[in-house]
Amino acid sequence: MSQHWRGGPPSVHDAHMGTSNHQLSMGLKAAWGAGSIGTVTVLTINSLLLLFFMTSVLGLAPALAGSLLFGAKLIDAVAAPILGSISDGWQGRMGRRAPFLLAGAFVSALGVALVFNPPAAFDAMLPVWILGSLIVIALGYTLFNVPYMAMPAEMTDLPTERTSIMSWRIAFVSIGGLITGLAPQTATKLGGGRVGFGGVGLILAGVVLAAMLSAFLAARRTRQVAGGAQAVGLKRFAVVFQNKPFMLIIYAKIFQLVGLASLTASILFLMKNVLEQPESTVGLYVTCSTIATIAFMPVWVRLGRRFSKRNLYIAACLLFTCLTSSWLLAGAGEPLPLILLRGFCSGIFSGGLLLMGQSLLPDAIDADCQRSGVRREGVYAGAYSFVEKASMALGPLLIGLILQYFHFQPSLGKSVPQPAEALTGIYIGVAVLPGLLYALSVIPLLLFRLDPVPAATPVPAE
Repeated sequence: MSQHWRGGPPSVHDAHMGTSNHQLSMGLKAAWGAGSIGTVTVLTINSLLLLFFMTSVLGLAPALAGSLLFGAKLIDAVAAPILGSISDGWQGRMGRRAPFLLAGAFVSALGVALVFNPPAAFDAMLPVWILGSLIVIALGYTLFNVPYMAMPAEMTDLPTERTSIMSWRIAFVSIGGLITGLAPQTATKLGGGRVGFGGVGLILAGVVLAAMLSAFLAARRTRQVAGGAQAVGLKRFAVVFQNKPFMLIIYAKIFQLVGLASLTASILFLMKNVLEQPESTVGLYVTCSTIATIAFMPVWVRLGRRFSKRNLYIAACLLFTCLTSSWLLAGAGEPLPLILLRGFCSGIFSGGLLLMGQSLLPDAIDADCQRSGVRREGVYAGAYSFVEKASMALGPLLIGLILQYFHFQPSLGKSVPQPAEALTGIYIGVAVLPGLLYALSVIPLLLFRLDPVPAATPVPAE
């Protein structure tokens, strides 16, 4: 059967498979959630590793490195809403999501391998190689993540079941973060410098490919839901701005994602240049965070069934704000147990942030479906992906500019003494900026409300 995009008229109830109550098996949830190992690995490579890799291994200026990350993400962010709309109307034997997951898996893995392995022959044009590799990564991530994030709203109609789906995703997000967090230590064991990070790039590319293929296989086994009539042109995106609950979450996410990207882009600089810790400390920190996230995820799920997800989201946000700001009290000679305690608490609070935020998104998307009778999860996922990409790109750019302003000294894989003002810039990036942004994200969440709405008759295509 040929595959093509269409804006035709199948209704929201057409062509689905699965149990009538839309309960999903544990195996299906796990297989789908494992795809998040791939997505978070790609995101963490961009936010945690690449700014450090470009400045402290390749010797690029911080402002240039941040600009390359921002430029690649911004170019790709424009494509995300368009791709989401295309996947809403795609039809074929593999369904409307699976083909994009498959393509995204291979393209993402290729980009990861390329960015960490620039040939010596390209040293004179190193920024060009890096930018090209970053664009490949970004395009692959979009191909995969936009349809991937559209799936929970159509996999089941039960809000509690969506929370369960997302709990699996968040658990695998933690595992992906752990794998990437161990990268600096692994690079050292593989020889350090460009050789060590080159080996790490190949390992991470394999992880990304395997994880994303797991989600692709899961997508083949989920119920298939037709997209319904779609508006044409830019009109199909107007619905996003008309969905007030969705937009309030997006406003909160902008603050949080820029704050998170700033924090993760700064943490390696903090550990090495301020706390004077070895690379292994980063791995221990991420390990503690991962253990806490997985261990406390059932607690967050139970709380989400008993209390308002919005209120839990706000509580987790405020706790994370306090924790992030506490880095201002850290300095050289900081006891290792105190560093690891921060990692453990970070895992608890960030797990709640991710679960509640990601659970509210499909609820807000489904509310639009109930009003209009049209399934357009891809449009919403594309809009969210645009915000995610732009926000996560802005964080490293800001940190690069801050480090440049405070005279951070780049290097070629060797330790270079940093002036006192550079350490001030690191504190701003790891504590002041994230703390402020997470606190501001509470404001739109206080206005969030999701009321039950009556189902509507599907609207005709325009």
